Amino acid sequence: MKPIAIALRDFALPSPRRGSIEPHSGYGSAAAEGREIHLRVQKKRKKSDPSYQPEVPVSSLFERGGYQFRVDGRMDGIFRSDPPRIEEIKSCFNIRELSRRLEENPPDHPYSLQLLTYGYFYWREQQVVPRLSFHLVSTRGGDSADLELSFDLALFEKWLELRLDELVIEAGQAEKRAARRRKIAGGFAFPFAAPRPGQIELMQTIEEGMAEQRPMLIQAPTGLGKTAGVLFPVLKEALQRGQRVVYVTPKNSQHAVAEDAVKRFQEAGSAVKSLSITAKSKICFKNEPLCNPNYCEFARDYYAKIHEHGILALLARKRRLKARIFRDLGEQYRICPFELQFDGAQEADVVICDYNYVFAPRSATGRITDAGIGQPGKPNLVIDEAHNLPSRAMDYYSPVLSAVVLERMRDEIGNVPALFRNEAEELLDGCIRVIASCRSNEMPQPTRIDPPVELFLAQDERLRAFLSRYLDSDVEIEKQDVILRLSFYWSAFTEALEFAVDAERPEFFTTFHPYPGGGVVRITCCDASTMLKDCYAEYGAVVGFSATLKPFDYYTRLSGLDSGKVKCAEFASPFPKELRKILIIPQISTKYAQREANYARIADAVERITALRRGNYFVFLPSFEFLERVADLFRPGEGFTVFRQERNMRVHDVEAILDSLRAEEIPTIVFAVQGGSFSEGMDYAGEMVIGAFVIGPPLPNYDLEREEMRKYYQRQYGAGFDYAYTIPAMAKAIQAAGRVIRSETDRGLIVLMDSRFMEPGYSRSMPVDWFESDVTELVSAGILKEVAEFWGANASWSGGSR
Repeated sequence: MKPIAIALRDFALPSPRRGSIEPHSGYGSAAAEGREIHLRVQKKRKKSDPSYQPEVPVSSLFERGGYQFRVDGRMDGIFRSDPPRIEEIKSCFNIRELSRRLEENPPDHPYSLQLLTYGYFYWREQQVVPRLSFHLVSTRGGDSADLELSFDLALFEKWLELRLDELVIEAGQAEKRAARRRKIAGGFAFPFAAPRPGQIELMQTIEEGMAEQRPMLIQAPTGLGKTAGVLFPVLKEALQRGQRVVYVTPKNSQHAVAEDAVKRFQEAGSAVKSLSITAKSKICFKNEPLCNPNYCEFARDYYAKIHEHGILALLARKRRLKARIFRDLGEQYRICPFELQFDGAQEADVVICDYNYVFAPRSATGRITDAGIGQPGKPNLVIDEAHNLPSRAMDYYSPVLSAVVLERMRDEIGNVPALFRNEAEELLDGCIRVIASCRSNEMPQPTRIDPPVELFLAQDERLRAFLSRYLDSDVEIEKQDVILRLSFYWSAFTEALEFAVDAERPEFFTTFHPYPGGGVVRITCCDASTMLKDCYAEYGAVVGFSATLKPFDYYTRLSGLDSGKVKCAEFASPFPKELRKILIIPQISTKYAQREANYARIADAVERITALRRGNYFVFLPSFEFLERVADLFRPGEGFTVFRQERNMRVHDVEAILDSLRAEEIPTIVFAVQGGSFSEGMDYAGEMVIGAFVIGPPLPNYDLEREEMRKYYQRQYGAGFDYAYTIPAMAKAIQAAGRVIRSETDRGLIVLMDSRFMEPGYSRSMPVDWFESDVTELVSAGILKEVAEFWGANASWSGGSR
């Protein structure tokens, strides 16, 4: 008998699957918010009834088809009375609706099957039929209700026979899947005949880290071939274990780099399967991506349709799973294309997705990492552009509510159907009043506050109840529906309140900014490392990589990695140093008090340096305001075209500038901001860009929130200013500089302007190959002379392939 361990929640599922995609479906992992409710109920039960025992572990063995299934679970609680009573605690917003679902047909709902399974295990061991009951608790109002569930042994065992037969099939599929992966690993070859300098060392370093079972942070420059160099060893190790890789990027638009690497593996003869997850808003067929079977026919009876049409078998035959395939199947079978992506993930060897699906609150990580019945081990995780992770994770837990934003919804609410209009207007007024209640009369300046939690939660409950009635009506939901926007805007804030008011979480604080007619209340998370740490538990090897991960202590700590265990490594550029000229002009200052005197000097320096070699250049500035001041003073050399990045620039306008650069017909100077769309995640190959001016480190704004963050970092890590200001700024500056020299045939100039680049707090973030021993090596006594000599020496360069 082959032993297979299975969690009870994965065991107790309808056979065959039934139900719709909705909050009450019972499929998927339990919401994190329910844990606090469980603990509160258990504590109350234990205090009032001595016979009550919480968190009782249970286990039972079943043999079928050559397998021995060990099902493990944990009862929420049992009353050791006569007869005993097993209680499951479930929390949701609408307990009446959940109660109705649970009573309708118990074998059709996972929650009922879980409770029945606990009862069956108890009967099997004690030969006593226990009473079974649910204790349902509202997540907002705190209302509760008890629901008895009758135990029909014959009916349960009928379901059990069907489920065990299913498990035999699922276990067999998992064995085949693991065998297929191990076979691929046996012949898995690096897709390039001649690796670039540094690539072999990169792969060896990662192999060593995995062998030592250490998480890794790898800094490597563009041009090293780091995507293939990281993914190859991580994927090979996973395949050898019959497992897969989850590859995450900060933006959907960056999926293409990973997809290209997988394509190269496939072209080299590997039969790896890949899946790229598309955001719900982009793949959903409806005006609003709302998973409600009353609103969406693609959510209705989703699980039954998947089973009836054999959709998973269709997906298993595909090598590359992208949005078009899921949309086509969704249209043909009237099923949700977004949810289908996660059901197809089991067969994929590489799952490519946004950070959200692994690190965001209520992420889909359980769906992505679910390997299926009998699949041993955990998948590996690759984090691309890992320098983005600390700030991105903080943003997940840092919501804002603005009275101005709410007031802008008023006109749209005036167009809501008459049946709901008055109540919607009253709710909007109530939201604005709650925000105003955060303000005290003696508060003319932004200040830190203790938010009135009960007012926010009570308003959230009213909004949710209203939204429920709104969705249950026959109102047609339009794109950007104002009722949905209002409800979700408010609930995103209230969900973070539990952290903000927790005295044991000093990394959270709440502030209020008063404005005429209202104000802004903001929750700030300045360290999401605790939440990130929990996410890594779902994975085997964890490898984060980027061109900007120094200093490593900052990224290790704020990424939630174990400082005592993490393996950090930095790799130098593989290209000859003579192809790149890096200069610092310390005579320029971008400090706020000195900016006015330096705008013209910056414009003049750019003008004189670009005149030495016609071509395409970027001028990266700290902010849009700074950009506009310098660009207004700039006088381009003869024949140059000038573009400016605009605030909230449309994709079409960004592409127009990129097309102009690609054409390489007219010398072009683009003024852009550091940390913007032109300075990160863009590949400017060849002569598309020959130089970049990085004007000052773009320090975050000095404001109340940033200063509170500085104080936290000083208390927690002894590095307040560096963690709050210097390091985030240098990540943007170095990313901007990295747009130059993308291949072995590129030549390029990088000019950094600001004396602060000379200071140790800033220079320690610079790549190892920028200078030999001291940053002063980058300062020139004759800037124009050195630049002219650099271009002259490279006039006849015709690189070689590697």
